[in-house]
Formats: sequence, C-alpha cells, structure tokens
Amino acid sequence: MSAARFFQLLNLAVLPWWAVFLAAPRSRIAGRAASHSAIFLALCLLYAALLAGAIVTRGGEGGFDFDGLRAVLATPRGFLAGWTHYLAFDLFIGAWIVRESGRLGVEPRPYLFLTLVAGPIGLGGFLIRRWLRLRTLGQLGDPDLI
Repeated sequence: MSAARFFQLLNLAVLPWWAVFLAAPRSRIAGRAASHSAIFLALCLLYAALLAGAIVTRGGEGGFDFDGLRAVLATPRGFLAGWTHYLAFDLFIGAWIVRESGRLGVEPRPYLFLTLVAGPIGLGGFLIRRWLRLRTLGQLGDPDLI
C-alpha cells in the first residue's frame, strides 16, 4: 500500500470519534468513545511500528539530534509516524475535552474543532476556558478539580 493511501486511511480511522465528539459531545456515545482506550492504544502501537520501520529503513543512520531526526521523519514511514503521533495526541486531547467540558458544564465544540484542525490551539483555548470556569490552573502536584 502506498504511503499516500495509508495516510488517507489513517485519517479516516479517527474520523468517527471526531464526528461523534463534534456532533454530540454530551451524548452517551461520545462519553463512551472518550473513555474507551482501545483507539489510543492502537494509535500508539501503530506509531511505534512506523517509527521503528523508519529507523530501520534508514539503517539506524541518524541519532536523536536535529539532523538525524529530520532524516528519519523525512522518509514516508517517518512522516506517517509523525502524523500518527499528531492524530493520537489530538484525539486524546479531544476525548479529555469531551469529558472535562461535561464535568464543568461548558460548550466544547469550538475547542474540539480547533483541536482537530490545530491541536495545541484547541487545547490552549480550552485550558483558558477551563481556567475562567475554575479560576485556577492548579498548583504543581495538586488537583485543580472543583
């Protein structure tokens, strides 16, 4: 299978979760989807396999310095590993936003959309919204739950 086709399938694999999160974030199915770890584990395992494949393809060439990582990530498998990394973490953050917004009683859709299209911007926006609701960012080691 070509790397481009794999990229398309990878994107399609996470779309059902995002569709549920965006369409009905407070629904029972969204809550279950946000709490079920199988998709995250699958993405983590896929990431590990793709990254290992990219490193092996490069013959172990390149270390963990800038040039070495850039060379590994510039391969098709390396790019797919990096993209899987983005998808896994963005989806994990989206699931957390679904759960946390329900607990706080805030509308999650704008932050979910931003997380889907621009990961850290959505997370940052939600953290600011969360801070406005809780009036705390928490202290290191202390829970910031109400």
